[in-house]
Amino acid sequence: MHPVTARRVRFTAVAAVAGLGLATAAIGMMHTAAGRHVLARLGVPCPVNQVDAQLVQAVRSEALVRARGEQRAADRPALNLRLDVTTFAELGTWAMRTHAHCDAINRGYRHLRCRGVPADSLGIVGPAISEIWFSFAHDDTLTAINLYRRGMTEQQTLQSWQVATQRLRERLGAPTQSTGDLTLAGLATTPIAVARVRYTYRDYMASITASHLPGSGLAVREQYMSAMTPSADTELRGGSSS
Repeated sequence: MHPVTARRVRFTAVAAVAGLGLATAAIGMMHTAAGRHVLARLGVPCPVNQVDAQLVQAVRSEALVRARGEQRAADRPALNLRLDVTTFAELGTWAMRTHAHCDAINRGYRHLRCRGVPADSLGIVGPAISEIWFSFAHDDTLTAINLYRRGMTEQQTLQSWQVATQRLRERLGAPTQSTGDLTLAGLATTPIAVARVRYTYRDYMASITASHLPGSGLAVREQYMSAMTPSADTELRGGSSS
């Protein structure tokens, strides 16, 4: 087994950010079987299981500085939760109240992974959530959300995409970047297709991705993330959210 060094972890995190285009994706990618396989081939079998939390924070901050925008977000939508404010304990209470099937996981950061979650338990509409990861900073406040809906019909995919993208557009306006056919007109009939919108600010990042990939079927992924770093952005804490 290769030693897990700061340089190796930094390379992995920055490569994930560069390849997927948004720092949030690095967190989600590490949670998937495919992501773990890729990282293992890089000599990092499961880096965030074995690396000190302070090192993970340092690598994350470095990746954020490279990926985030210059302006502060007018709002920071996060599924009716509050980035940098909502706590692990509060989401634990939510999980018990809604009977969500959740597991607490430590991988450098602390996470709460929940499956089979009804959309209305988070105040949103659409098909049931296949899996959602809540990620927490060192102070146990919510720093990122990765929500996945998989194996959907064409109609369910379109509904999930439209609801999520419209919610961000109403709060933040036009996305800062978009790729693919945002109407999803040919998504179901194209063997490999991806559409994505991104919002990138100094204190907030979000992306909605609709995909049709071999072996995965139709899927929509929502990502919401605080882009603040402890050293440089203390003055930004306490701003708008939810």
